[in-house]
Amino acid sequence: MKKCLAITAALMLTLTGCGHTAPDTVPTSAIAPETAETTAEPAAEPTRGSGTLRMLTAAADGVYYQAFNDAELHHTGTSGCTWVYAVDEQTGDARPVCSLPGCAHDSDTCPARSDGNMTLCYGDGNEVYLLVFYYNDETSYYRWERINADHTERILLAEVEPGLSVVGRGVAVDDANLYYSVLTDDNRYQTLWAVDKTGGQAQKICTWDDLADGTGEYAPEMYTLLEVSGQQMTFAKMIQSNDARTKAMQVCTANLTDGSVTPRQRYERDAGNVLVQGDGMETRSLISYHDDYLILTEGSRGGLADCNYQSGEVSFVDAAADTLTPVADGLPTTQNKRECYYSLTGFADGWLLWVDECGRDDNGYGTGDNTTRQYFCRDGVKTELTQRRYVQGKDVQNIRILDAQQGRVLAAYDSKFDMVQDVDEDGTLYTRPMSLDVYGVIALDDLLAGSTDFTPLNFAE
Repeated sequence: MKKCLAITAALMLTLTGCGHTAPDTVPTSAIAPETAETTAEPAAEPTRGSGTLRMLTAAADGVYYQAFNDAELHHTGTSGCTWVYAVDEQTGDARPVCSLPGCAHDSDTCPARSDGNMTLCYGDGNEVYLLVFYYNDETSYYRWERINADHTERILLAEVEPGLSVVGRGVAVDDANLYYSVLTDDNRYQTLWAVDKTGGQAQKICTWDDLADGTGEYAPEMYTLLEVSGQQMTFAKMIQSNDARTKAMQVCTANLTDGSVTPRQRYERDAGNVLVQGDGMETRSLISYHDDYLILTEGSRGGLADCNYQSGEVSFVDAAADTLTPVADGLPTTQNKRECYYSLTGFADGWLLWVDECGRDDNGYGTGDNTTRQYFCRDGVKTELTQRRYVQGKDVQNIRILDAQQGRVLAAYDSKFDMVQDVDEDGTLYTRPMSLDVYGVIALDDLLAGSTDFTPLNFAE
């Protein structure tokens, strides 16, 4: 029995398939099967670099697109489906991305209904692109689908050959094409593709194989899309030695017009201040770095973070322009018996900063004395977010922020423990306990003032 995975708002870096396929395998084009059967002449190659290039995430123009599973919506897991909703962050109204008159959202004709095991959403105004992952006991593969602007039709753009995985963080469109990259199952070879949005024809833009460090030594080694501008896409990849002693971010640009890939600057992590020298056995290295670079993997903004664990500062790196913008300072630092980690997420309205402080003993190993805080940073000011929620089996946690745009915040601000109906492999109905997120919206200013007065999402059919 095919079952849904719990869908989270965080955009996954990559979803991995099975088997092995050449990286330049052409995705299957399947816009309208009945049309394809009657077309005798092969379709012309799609035009590359047409109109404004736009990087896509789940957030678009005050709306956040998310796939909710059967358990979240109907307290059952029997259908094995998810439904794509448009969440209005101003009002908290959540509606299926379907405008078909009288649609009950229970059949394949509904644009919002997906039978994939996992569905990631990317908004481009009113249009929605879906990366749908299917798997069973025999195979696994991806499909790119598009819901049109009036939400009356969902069409298949392309099927990705089994054995390739799609880099979920790093999707862009222009007026003609959808752009995305795929990896072989060993994460060593990566290819950038363009798929025509109306005809479904696919063409290879470029590969990274010929670059220095273009192929990876171990998983996950891949270039992640950071930014787009003009006809150019800027990517970065972490390069780290097997012993993790050296680390860098290699930046490159892909030109859509001619398909060229050009290496750019490299951001090297410094040697750091060694507090404990590890021997790989009795002691673990404890090092405080001045410049440790991270790729932003969530939120609606791409780029790099420069983390200074010696002075307690975080900055945003615009890799395309090679500029650095301070985000926050005055953070806890890595020192004897304490190791810190920072992570940064970018939204239209500011930055979400996570700070983990981990206790360390004299040998550099953990003591279990750990704390996690999150801050929202804007205009050079950081504000600690004190709102918490209880998650069954995980104790008290910080709320999970999905988006912040136009002065509003969408978050999983609570959780609930529910009994959900499901179907066993032999077809027997049973109930099982499940912890489910509770979503709501709030004004950003109210959140920063410490308010917990969220407006719960109003799910409408």
